Amino acid sequence: MMKHIRKMVVTVLVSAAVIILIYNYTSHSEERLVKANEPRSTPSTTLTVINSEDFAGTTNTHRFDVPAGFSYVKVSFKNKGSKHFTFTINEGSTSGAKIMSGSIPEDGKEHTYYSHKALSTGGYYVSTSSAQGMSGTLDVSLRTDAYK
Repeated sequence: MMKHIRKMVVTVLVSAAVIILIYNYTSHSEERLVKANEPRSTPSTTLTVINSEDFAGTTNTHRFDVPAGFSYVKVSFKNKGSKHFTFTINEGSTSGAKIMSGSIPEDGKEHTYYSHKALSTGGYYVSTSSAQGMSGTLDVSLRTDAYK
């Protein structure tokens, strides 16, 4: 009789364990589905295309390419001269569609500009000019998502 009771107890315990496992799996499967379908935040990727490039004189042009997957540009200037200078970024050629422009004062500080619209892949030109000569550095970085 003891063997029979032991078999029943083992059967009940195994059955209870199976029921608990099935319950846990099915009750959390909806949660797993929701998490699998939630949008995931992917880290932004930054690509430096011009790094601390020096320039001087009255006019300069620097070309950079926007590869597939990158859409936003950050351009930084440091004016090391005694006169302000201006810049433009154009798409495709130095006379192509103007993406952005500005004036950099002669204060020796870094001045940074960001594109707010996604750029197309292809070539872009950063042109700097000053009637009285200039001296500075240029940095251009690209990102997969907008700069904040």
